[in-house]
Amino acid sequence: MTQSVSALADQLGLPESRLTALAGYDASQIATLERAVATAMREEDAAFDAALDEALRFVPRLLRGAARGLLFPGGGRG
Repeated sequence: MTQSVSALADQLGLPESRLTALAGYDASQIATLERAVATAMREEDAAFDAALDEALRFVPRLLRGAARGLLFPGGGRG
């Protein structure tokens, strides 16, 4: 596999073997896909954060930290 496919696989958290269908594409096409994936992931993160903030708005301010901790015990979202 090419370095571009390796970078995309890392970005997606997949083994390279799952992206063998991309072997026929050139590096510029894969780079375009990689940028699109990165943009989509950033937008998804922003939308999730906004939705979480909106949901926590209904929890009394003093309890929001505890509620967030109960939803995400490791500190992350998943």
